[in-house]
Amino acid sequence: MVIAVNIRELSGNSAIGKLMIDCFEMIAANYPEHEFIFIGEKELTAQNNGLQNVKRIILPQHSDNPILWKLWYNYKLPSTLKKVKADILFTADGVCSLRTKVPQCLIINDLAFLQYPEWYSKKYLRFIKSNTGGFLKKAKTVVTFSATLKNEVAKRYDVVENKITVIPATSGKKYQPITWEAKELVKEKYTEGKEYFLFSGRIHPGSNLVNLLKAFSLFKKRQKSNMLLIIASQDIPQDAPFVESLKLYKYRHEVKLIPGLNNDILKEITAAAYACINMAPLHNDVAGLFNAMQCGVPVIAGNLHLAMELLEDAALFANGDVPEHIADRLMLLYKDETKRNELVKKAMLQSSKYHLNQTADALWEIIPATMQLS
Repeated sequence: MVIAVNIRELSGNSAIGKLMIDCFEMIAANYPEHEFIFIGEKELTAQNNGLQNVKRIILPQHSDNPILWKLWYNYKLPSTLKKVKADILFTADGVCSLRTKVPQCLIINDLAFLQYPEWYSKKYLRFIKSNTGGFLKKAKTVVTFSATLKNEVAKRYDVVENKITVIPATSGKKYQPITWEAKELVKEKYTEGKEYFLFSGRIHPGSNLVNLLKAFSLFKKRQKSNMLLIIASQDIPQDAPFVESLKLYKYRHEVKLIPGLNNDILKEITAAAYACINMAPLHNDVAGLFNAMQCGVPVIAGNLHLAMELLEDAALFANGDVPEHIADRLMLLYKDETKRNELVKKAMLQSSKYHLNQTADALWEIIPATMQLS
């Protein structure tokens, strides 16, 4: 069987493409008798780990023109699928090919384009809004990472619920607890030996970083500690509102911005954190908290349906729109060592439900259903 995986990142969300690579490389290692083809528009840094049954095909097209997007999905991609004799296509980033007969499993990571249209270009919004219904109709099966999203997709697009499968979210395969000595070395390197709260994720309005700064200010005023705040992201736009706020921020010298981290460094910074915080509403943001939990680091999340569904009682929740709520959670972790240790234990247990192998197994089990419906 030839299994094709579309890892193109039309929305700019690289996390879903990398997740698909990790999952299907694991599947490929378990099923060497099958061939796996990763198809994208650019080369990614991930390698195939020497797997002989994994190939990569690059169909370059760097454009923000919806006409060329349609050309890629509806002509270039079907032609490639025909050449490699693909039996099934898993397509990430919520976009299907409308002109292939190969059965497709469509992975819907979120509906952020409806909830937060200001995050996207007008061209992308027009394209994705006008076509998502058609993509869902074309796909033989659909995958979401939470029941919350499944219900929203089914209701908004009138999709039969048994067509949608919820599979486990996943944490990064490299994230693990580290020793006390290793934590001290990380802190010496990045924070002069001081403890720190960590925000790690994409910079967008939903992250509520301005409110996090206000909450950190309240924490510093009440606790008088030398605790720092690290904000780590692949890209930190200099015109982001919280960057502007930092210029006049009283505790600006106790906030560190760290852009462009590779996965190995981010893994260390996460594992050495006192706690990780992310108020953002999307699956990828919650997945970042899974990474911290897998390292035995307590987390604070927004009190939103998705986060509460996935994290359950293994996290503290706060209203991201209210700085005082976030500050209360910061202080609770700082002052109550018993509560913090309890959360660490629960975090490890909860994150064990969301390992990569479970996600990979769930994706593998979808293949027969997708092909039977073709």
